[in-house]
Amino acid sequence: MQTVLGNLLPAPRLHYPAGLQELALPDGDRLALHDSLPVRWRAGDPVVLLVHGLGGSHRSAYMVRLANALMSRRARVVRIDLRGAGAGAGRARKLYNGGCSADVRAAAHEVQRWAPGSPLLLLGLSLGGNIVLKLAGEAAAQPVPGLARVAAIAPPIDLAACAEAIARPHNRIYEAYYVRALVRQVKRHWRFFRDELRVRFPRPTTLRVFDDLYTAPRGGYADALDYYRRASAAPLLADIQVPSYILAARDDPFIAPDIFETMRPPRELELHLVAHGGHMGFLGWDGAGGIRWAEQRAVDWLLQVR
Repeated sequence: MQTVLGNLLPAPRLHYPAGLQELALPDGDRLALHDSLPVRWRAGDPVVLLVHGLGGSHRSAYMVRLANALMSRRARVVRIDLRGAGAGAGRARKLYNGGCSADVRAAAHEVQRWAPGSPLLLLGLSLGGNIVLKLAGEAAAQPVPGLARVAAIAPPIDLAACAEAIARPHNRIYEAYYVRALVRQVKRHWRFFRDELRVRFPRPTTLRVFDDLYTAPRGGYADALDYYRRASAAPLLADIQVPSYILAARDDPFIAPDIFETMRPPRELELHLVAHGGHMGFLGWDGAGGIRWAEQRAVDWLLQVR
């Protein structure tokens, strides 16, 4: 219920202007970075890189809400459009997937170049949460300059289990929603790159079928299961050495929360698994005049870096 209600509530407007910056990647693709600078922000104040979820973009309601909350507390906010999403459409031949931590690493390096004396904070939502946690684990061997904290809300850290969970009969409505969004994104992508080989998606298409037909081959994976195995953050969580935070709900129809019940998080990782919240719902009084308590809690945790 919270999953549905959370999506029906009206989206806010951004309180501060955003400048669009392009970031060239080594393979020639480009990312779109939307940089918002609060009036009171000064060199050395935090910079937060927000990473959207599946089917999302910098315009997603949760991205705008979080940007407003962070900027009201004097944090600079950069909202990324992953390859092909939002303003990234037409700027990249590839499309993002759950394992694209290298792209977020490139964005983090760019943001740190803009504000070299500022602590860099990462916040990922849904699939973006898996991506930032994957990067946090990889950072043990390949550090990200300036990275101070990493937070994830409703991250699907075991993609194979998540694909199974969302395919269950009582979750088909959610699977259909995400698959429709993905197919629309692919068709929009084809309008920019008319020479790209077309894929015929059967009807109905499941998330697993979509990943087998499109995500895996386009991302360099053998098939959907290979993609799920290599892109999931779960195997890397034990390596995390930067303060990190996960908030998830047991009644989330998408993220397969069972994995959180059995995991032993490392010392640097705070895990908060609550009974109710759905997927990216978490409706309830936040103590600051709003009803998105999980978002407020993530903001509070991130900004402890001050």
